[in-house]
Amino acid sequence: MAGMLQTLARYLLCLLVFNLAACSSMQAVDLQRAVQTSNARGVEYGRLVDVRMLDGARAKFRVTEMNDQGIGNGDAFYRFADMESLKVENPNSNSSEETVTWVLGVIGFIALIVLAVNSDSVRVCSPGPCPEDQ
Repeated sequence: MAGMLQTLARYLLCLLVFNLAACSSMQAVDLQRAVQTSNARGVEYGRLVDVRMLDGARAKFRVTEMNDQGIGNGDAFYRFADMESLKVENPNSNSSEETVTWVLGVIGFIALIVLAVNSDSVRVCSPGPCPEDQ
């Protein structure tokens, strides 16, 4: 029983780490508008962006430089005109609330499994009384 609880605890920890690391919601940026107006809506200094270039290259970084032509991270600069797609970390998403919801749901599910495993044997005898165990 202790081994099962350790396994469940490790599973829960892995789920929490995965959720915190991988669940930042990203929103697409209208690149045509960014090229025409020199304004990439939602892109700000310090925001996490995911850039896919027309040549197939891909980069994920925090914005440290920005001008009318594009964005960069100090090591590289990416022009809006050369981008196939641009996604920016959604400032309106509250991933901590989502994480708490997922963790509480998993804990509840695990608690249900533990209760079911540890419950006494339940028998349903129909139509009459259950025969006694010999």
